[in-house]
Amino acid sequence: MQEKPWHLAVSAVIRSREGKALLLRRAPDDEINPGKWDLPGGKPDPGETFDRALRREVAEETGMHVLIRHVAGAGELELTDKRIAYLIMECDADTEDVRLSPEHDEYGWFAPGEIRCLDLAEQFAGLFGP
Repeated sequence: MQEKPWHLAVSAVIRSREGKALLLRRAPDDEINPGKWDLPGGKPDPGETFDRALRREVAEETGMHVLIRHVAGAGELELTDKRIAYLIMECDADTEDVRLSPEHDEYGWFAPGEIRCLDLAEQFAGLFGP
């Protein structure tokens, strides 16, 4: 059996002043996790540091600018041709106003108990408890 190559993606847990987390719902025609709730983020471009990639991806997907605080966790996703390791960072944002990109069709600010009831992308399921 041939081992699948690993790729890195970075994601942000952005918290509101009330401690709720921002989640985005993937568009129904998205290639990975259509219709699932996930965190803002994506993959670094070649030569791009992961913190710069995270700030860029969050700005592209939400219109927000973030201050990265610390590592919040990790996750992984296995696809048919590759595996993706997710580095998840806790962040503060400059606003709670969100401007969605076409990759997503909805967003919400959710308390931890509410997140467990969502159809969450599998790579983030362990981040918010069982």
